[in-house]
Amino acid sequence: MADLLIGTSAYPSADRGLLREAGIGWLRQSFPFPFRDRVGGELTEEYVERRERVRELAAEGFRILGVTPLPGIATRERDEEGRLEWRRWNPRVPDWCGPPGTERFARTYGETCAWLADDLHGQVPVWQVANELDIPPFAWEMNPRQSCDLIVAGARGLKDADGSLTVGFNLTAGRGKTYYFLGYFYGRTDGLLDYCGLDGYYGTWQPGGPESWAERIAEVHALTGRPLLINEWGFSSAGGVMSGEEAEQRLSTCQTHRWRNSWGPGHNPEGQAAFVRQAFDVFAEHRDQLLGLSFYRWEDQDECWQCGEAGCPAETAWGLVDREGRPKPAFHAFKEGAARLAKR
Repeated sequence: MADLLIGTSAYPSADRGLLREAGIGWLRQSFPFPFRDRVGGELTEEYVERRERVRELAAEGFRILGVTPLPGIATRERDEEGRLEWRRWNPRVPDWCGPPGTERFARTYGETCAWLADDLHGQVPVWQVANELDIPPFAWEMNPRQSCDLIVAGARGLKDADGSLTVGFNLTAGRGKTYYFLGYFYGRTDGLLDYCGLDGYYGTWQPGGPESWAERIAEVHALTGRPLLINEWGFSSAGGVMSGEEAEQRLSTCQTHRWRNSWGPGHNPEGQAAFVRQAFDVFAEHRDQLLGLSFYRWEDQDECWQCGEAGCPAETAWGLVDREGRPKPAFHAFKEGAARLAKR
């Protein structure tokens, strides 16, 4: 791709004029498993609605970064001691596909991805296979080898159906399992993966700050020899900082409503804007190593998807606009940064 991918995740109700004003031309769109009872069978209403949304966005000039179906997603529940822990697995695929981690599931998944490539031909030029299969909320009981096998099956399905597609997957930047995935793929899958995707939330979920992206981009590009797609990045604009005692007890943000990490001015709208501004400085320095950037996310959320609480900052304050769609300071920082990258 000649142009840098500048995108975000957004609800269908997002103000498309504001998206364009921010310099966003790509929208990251997840697709549900499309079939009710067999590959190529009756389509689900959810998939048909998602396909129509993509066609509408494409007709308006937006490009789509597609995400193949997630095996499932975990949510937090209280354990016997009252701690909020990952305890509930919410499957995203029907039982007839087979249990995640099995050869049957990988085969069905690959066939489904091939079908998606055909059905969405010309509408979705770039694909991300599943999402963050290196961490428990998305991999659950699949081990790293099983997760890698599923990614290979999905990528091969997409590529066999349409060799022109740009295909990759995303990892959480800098975690120990990241290096297992990198070692598994880059060196034995030539021609299958076009980019390496990284997700990182420095200063919030992870220690560090926007400068941490410089080391990570340089490291992973050197290891893979592929352009990098920063599939998810951002900084929460709400939430305090945990006390030392809370951090030692390894309490979750969902339980304390505070973060283990912070950076610069802190978790407030001004701190978020400062983070975005300085992150773009780093991305500009490494532009030649990037396929693109997808910010997480466009709008603040009404409630936390991890624990379901409206006041929990873990998943509610990442947006460039607030819950009413009004631009936050980070919107303007993003707009300036995207314009600078576009000129390089």
